[in-house]
Amino acid sequence: RAVPPAQRVPPAAAMPAKTRRASAPAVLSSERGFFQRHENVFVYVPNLIGYARVVLASIALAYAFDDVPFALGAYFLSFVCDELDGRFARMFDQCSEFGKLLDMVTDRLATAGLLMVLGTKFPRWFFTCLALLLLDIASHWLQMYTSVLASRKSHKEVGSNANIILRLYYTNRIFMGVCCVSAEVLYLCALALSDAKAASVQGVKAFAGFLPSAVVLSVPLKFVPTFSMVLQHPDSLATQVAALMVPGFLIKQWANVAQLVGSCAALAE
Repeated sequence: RAVPPAQRVPPAAAMPAKTRRASAPAVLSSERGFFQRHENVFVYVPNLIGYARVVLASIALAYAFDDVPFALGAYFLSFVCDELDGRFARMFDQCSEFGKLLDMVTDRLATAGLLMVLGTKFPRWFFTCLALLLLDIASHWLQMYTSVLASRKSHKEVGSNANIILRLYYTNRIFMGVCCVSAEVLYLCALALSDAKAASVQGVKAFAGFLPSAVVLSVPLKFVPTFSMVLQHPDSLATQVAALMVPGFLIKQWANVAQLVGSCAALAE
């Protein structure tokens, strides 16, 4: 016998949102697998990779003074996790605000820790490492803050009037990746040079001949000291790799300065 229209029970999809969430959560949960978008953001695959990255970076910094080769390996694995978490987030449709924040905070703290280690191992470069640390944190924090005020989806969204280097940095993933990798690898090479065993790994002898014996940078201002650095290990693989990373490292710092200045200008409007 046909059921009168007034007595028919609407399907779950036709129920009001409030009723559907309260009455059918088990059905929705059973239809979603671990490698799909589900309710528990904290166990998303990219976030689990992010937790592993935090652990690896912490281990690397803990062993940076006792076992440099082991610390280099742990930090490198942490750096690999930084690449994998974004790929898996897009692959499994598990992008989340928590994951974005976890990634950015881990980036900043891992780099800050590495710079502090280098500042301790190379006392002459302590204030240079401190300046790089402050620039990195301040520029990204201000960029994030202005993005929130402007209701942008991500701090990587930049306007068409932004600095050309900054626009290229945030719109071209390859360019951004090269700059970020260059900076991190340069710091790791400096850490390797602080250890006799790691610094003894030989590079390409032919390339060593192209490296200058010293680098001198002089600014025509009385209050700015002359920068000079002597290359003590031109044959070392770490020195040669570091030399290749310098252009990308400089562009990365330029992008940091550009987003710092741009964010301050945006806040002043």
